[in-house]
Amino acid sequence: MQSGRPGPSGLWIIGYGNPQRRDDGIGSYVVARLNEILRDRKEFHFRTLYQLEPALLEELRDARLIVLVDATINELEDGWGWVRIQPESGVIPHSTHHFSPSFLLALLDSVYHRSPQTWLASVQGNDFGFGEGLTEEAEMRAEKAVSGIVKLFETKGIDKTDESVKL
Repeated sequence: MQSGRPGPSGLWIIGYGNPQRRDDGIGSYVVARLNEILRDRKEFHFRTLYQLEPALLEELRDARLIVLVDATINELEDGWGWVRIQPESGVIPHSTHHFSPSFLLALLDSVYHRSPQTWLASVQGNDFGFGEGLTEEAEMRAEKAVSGIVKLFETKGIDKTDESVKL
């Protein structure tokens, strides 16, 4: 899923994971819900994919803020949480399956000399076996994440000219 065209003040929300692996589809679910809620705000761009990949660099070259959404097997206090991502080029991944958010940012910085503020929203999943649809628990956590992300954007009053957005 993709909507909008990137611009110099673009706010990107990218969900990744495999929807055919039950709760691994949390990223796609959250982005679809956020697209429903925020679609009228032209500064937002939405994208879902199975994994982070180098092809994203071109789309993100002018991004001002990136929010990545992914499922995690880790237990989280509220079922979801944020972490700020910094560029890290340390170890070059041997395949795109191990392409980390921090490596994506390092490539973006290396290729386009851009280092947009980036956050990873992780949502706790339960079942990563084959099948479609989130478990009931994961869907409840994903909805909490959707509400939290929307609330943060609303309460922070994200301004297109503000380069220091803090979530």
